[in-house]
Parts: sequence; C-alpha cells; structure tokens
Amino acid sequence: MTSPRPRLLPPEHGSWAFLLLPTISALILRPSLPGLGLFMTGLAGFLGRVPLRRAVRGGDLSSFDGGWLAFYGLMGAAGLFLSVRGPRLDFFLALLPVAPFGAWLLWVDLKGGARSLAAEWISIALPALLGAAMIRAGEGPWALAGALGVGCFLSLAAPVAYLRARLALRRGGKASLRAALWVHGVAGLIALAMQLALGLRWLWPLWMGMLLLRVLLEPKLEHAVLDAKSLGLRESLVTTISAFALVLSLRGM
Repeated sequence: MTSPRPRLLPPEHGSWAFLLLPTISALILRPSLPGLGLFMTGLAGFLGRVPLRRAVRGGDLSSFDGGWLAFYGLMGAAGLFLSVRGPRLDFFLALLPVAPFGAWLLWVDLKGGARSLAAEWISIALPALLGAAMIRAGEGPWALAGALGVGCFLSLAAPVAYLRARLALRRGGKASLRAALWVHGVAGLIALAMQLALGLRWLWPLWMGMLLLRVLLEPKLEHAVLDAKSLGLRESLVTTISAFALVLSLRGM
C-alpha cells in the first residue's frame, strides 16, 4: 500500500484569511510589480512552513519536502528581485518588525504553539505589515499604507477575539465575551478616528460598528452556539465583507 501524499497547503483556514485580506487588498488599491513581488515572497514563506514543519518535527528532510523548500526559496528570491526593481525602497521600513516577530512565530509554530492568542495576533499583524509595504512599493502614500495595515489588523483581530470566546463557551469554559467586546469597542473607536483624521469613506467604520453591535446582541438572541466549523465559516465571511468595506473606504486616498 502506498503512503498518503504529504500535505502541501497549510491546514489552518484562518491563516489564509490573515495572509490574503491585506495582500489582495493592497494589490487592488495599488497594483504594481514590486507589490506583486512582495506578495510572492510572503506567499513563499507562508507555504514553506508546511514542509519545514514536517522536516523539523520528523527529524529528517525528505526529497519531497526538500524539493518544495527549494522551490519556495526560489519563489521568494524572485519576489524580492521584483520588489527592489521599483522606484521606492522605503517600503522596507514597514517590514522591519517582520524579521524578529516572524522568527519568533516560526519557532512557536514548529513547537506546535501557533494556536495561542499571542501567536494568532502576530499572525495577523505580520501580513498587515506586508500589505502596508506593498502599498508603499506601489508608490502609494504612507497614509494609505498605514490605514490599510491598521484596518486589516482590526478587521481580523476583532472577529478572531469573538470566535475564540464563542468556541471557549461552546466547549464549556468559563470565558466570557467581555474581552471580545473590549476588542470590538477599541476597533470601532480607532475606525472612527481614522475616518475623522484621514477622511475615509464611512462604509468600513460603519461596518466595524455593526460588528460591535453583533457582539452585544447576538449572544442574547440566538438559542444555541454554532459548531466550530460553522463559526469558522461565518467569521471567514465576516472578514471577507470587512475587506470589501475597507478597500471601498480607502479608495481615493
């Protein structure tokens, strides 16, 4: 009997949203070859975790995993080559925190601790910084780069906090929704401040306010907590809507 084919794609569905929401939004707002190069580099690092994790945990690098790691290395190098061909290289300033925090996150992931709250928040922050760098690499202003980075982080961190609280309650834990409520409240205030300071369109701040109302009202209205798969799919839809709202609100900056 042949052994099953090793997995190539990361199994964590949420991590795809963490990566794609800021990077695809950046390519929509400021499409450019340097920005595409940064996306390629980020994607290579994201996908390369799978064979690397398997090699570290198994204590041996198979030819299958070695071949894919080499491919992702070439892909990342090609992406960096494209990114430095652009007229603006100060986008590297947005990436300065990526190296130390990315190294820590990789270490935690290889040790099996990627589900911790700190790891999840760093997993959200790093692609948000990548999206900001992609905006700058595409000759977008720093105000737009910062707004996208902050907006993407808040759009993902708030639903993740709510999802974690709901799952904890479903599993019989003593966790409350208070932390999720605080996160949504802070996110809503920051969204409002961004609208007033930067002149964003109202769609995204309004959506963040609606998410705050959801945390306040939904637990009182629903009769049963959804299962983990249904909750995950629903929050994926929420973050997709957040991305559309954010991109539409940032257009014209």
